[in-house]
Amino acid sequence: MSGYLTIRDEAVEQIKAGFAKNPEIHIAAHPGWFTEKTIQQAAQKTPAILTSMVKARDGERNTITFVSWILYRASNADKLYDGVLKIVSALIPAIRKADFDLVIKDTNIEAECLFSGALDAINITLWAVKWELVLERPAFAESLEALAALETFEGYDGTTTIGTGEIYDHVNMED
Repeated sequence: MSGYLTIRDEAVEQIKAGFAKNPEIHIAAHPGWFTEKTIQQAAQKTPAILTSMVKARDGERNTITFVSWILYRASNADKLYDGVLKIVSALIPAIRKADFDLVIKDTNIEAECLFSGALDAINITLWAVKWELVLERPAFAESLEALAALETFEGYDGTTTIGTGEIYDHVNMED
């Protein structure tokens, strides 16, 4: 593996492989933590497992911490969100079975329900399955040449509708 991006993407692929017989579950990478608004947006495709790399530790124990977020929308008959417990019960073994290069099998899995009344009001529940991978050797550094291809924010053009009018905005960061 060549970097954290590769490891994150491989984690998502390993979870997809563990759920290959369940194509109705949306599995993808996610950039990080949720707000109530981003939960509403992400919940357009449920059930879903969205995995975020949330921490990297480079020291005596070189670890990477992930959170696999499980979003589940219940039917009217399933007001206890029992379906999400089935997904949690399948996700934990899928993480344990994952096969990563350069990683010691040490996952330290924790699952936590983040149910709230605000989410229940929109018929959604959220679980966080936190897990770690321990690297066999110290973390790696991407070459500076590879970083030269990163996209940079140079500005934007946009139109915002306020009431019945539109406001055009342009920002050029190079000026």
